[in-house]
Amino acid sequence: MKKIYIVTTFTGTLLSCLIRNISKTPYAHVSIALNEDLRPMYSFGRLNPKTPIFAGFVEENINEGLYAIKTNTMCRVYSLTVTERQYEKLKENIYNVSMNRTQYAYDVKALVYLSVNKPRKKDYKYVCSHFVADMLQRSEIQILDKEPHQVRPNDFYDLDDLELEYEGLLSKYYEKDKVHNIGEVVKI
Repeated sequence: MKKIYIVTTFTGTLLSCLIRNISKTPYAHVSIALNEDLRPMYSFGRLNPKTPIFAGFVEENINEGLYAIKTNTMCRVYSLTVTERQYEKLKENIYNVSMNRTQYAYDVKALVYLSVNKPRKKDYKYVCSHFVADMLQRSEIQILDKEPHQVRPNDFYDLDDLELEYEGLLSKYYEKDKVHNIGEVVKI
């Protein structure tokens, strides 16, 4: 058995505030990692940390890119135990997207559609939650009860199959023994 990690975050950017207000949950972005160190986390998001205009497949690291700029980023880190076969399939699926990243694009329109409860499915286009859900489904990891393109970041919030490992400042993740309360940093 192996563990994978699902990370939900709130950076405080304009876009994350908009997503959080629509979803009514504290986190607006979701990533997936194959190890406890979360190096790297995979998702669809900003290619340039200073602007949301250019987005696509990203390999995120805790103290780099947008997270280096937004040091007050709040997170929840969940773990999920999977079989060796599921883990290897997940690794392969993420690798395939990474190797073919130029074929994929961030689906800006999907954000609009999700905000009015009309999920949009488009080949080779993802938002963060769709990407994570699709990678799980393609790897035969069934923890969600909807199609990947219907998934929002808040669908991972307190999901029964996930074990909450850490909640607090992402920049303090490596100091996991310290508890950080989201209410202390981000006014919800």
